[in-house]
Amino acid sequence: MRVIVVGTRGSLLALTQTRWAVERLKENWPETEFKIKTIQTKGDRGADPREQNIFVGELEEALRRGEIDIAVHSLKDLPTTQPEGLVIAGVPRRVDPRDVFIGRNSVARMADLPKGARIGTSSVRRRAQLLAWRDDLEVVPLRGNIDTRLKKLVSEDLDGIILAAAGLLRLEMRNRIGEFVDPEVLLPAPGQGALALEVREGDDMADELAYSLNHGPTRARVLAERGFLHGLGAGCLAPVGALAQIEDDVLVLDAGVLSLDGKTLIRGEIEGDPEEAWELGLELARDVLEAGGREVLAEAAGN
Repeated sequence: MRVIVVGTRGSLLALTQTRWAVERLKENWPETEFKIKTIQTKGDRGADPREQNIFVGELEEALRRGEIDIAVHSLKDLPTTQPEGLVIAGVPRRVDPRDVFIGRNSVARMADLPKGARIGTSSVRRRAQLLAWRDDLEVVPLRGNIDTRLKKLVSEDLDGIILAAAGLLRLEMRNRIGEFVDPEVLLPAPGQGALALEVREGDDMADELAYSLNHGPTRARVLAERGFLHGLGAGCLAPVGALAQIEDDVLVLDAGVLSLDGKTLIRGEIEGDPEEAWELGLELARDVLEAGGREVLAEAAGN
């Protein structure tokens, strides 16, 4: 009997996500043996966070070499162009895609922030949207894993920090969340809160295993969001937000681009058949680019 090797980064969150996926796979395929293999990526070794694909490249190379059979990724880390010979076989049900606010002392919600408050985030998307919401805020770079960022809330004398809800929920740290931020204020990153199970093209067994965890509505939603990002020609580090929902069998995509200072926001919405999710994302990207998004992205890329 073939042993299926599932590859992951070694961070606590990545391991937690992968263990969750392997437990679900075992439930679906109880006679199959699974083994988890941790692989260090450039991102884990402290690569410049402005580089693309720093959390996925080594996992994909391990897949190509046959060292692992399934790679588990945070979907928002994946480029929108799929590498030759690899396929995303399964996208499990998504965890809450929103960003969350965690405040300090008496600051429980973003509305409680005093004038000139210091907010920690490493994301240009979050920074731009925070400044668009309130231009008096001081947005401070914040890097590291979730535990490190939570500690820096105190050690760097911040009034609050912004994190993805999904990581805290997966680590059973819901009690640390002060507020789930309304997407009207902070549009999430495309694919945020979703996982991707990637396999080698032609590996029928791994493909079937990974597909058993696929959740159709989640896949349609993230396809629309990633189609928007792809249509912009932007990478996962650009100041781009996107969130798709499915309501009464209709997919609704809300997405936009921002200038780094938050002063320019070009946002749009489109709806249609979930079966045409990718095409809907591409169409909305064309609309946003024509409405001035092309200039906003060019300016952001030059900084």
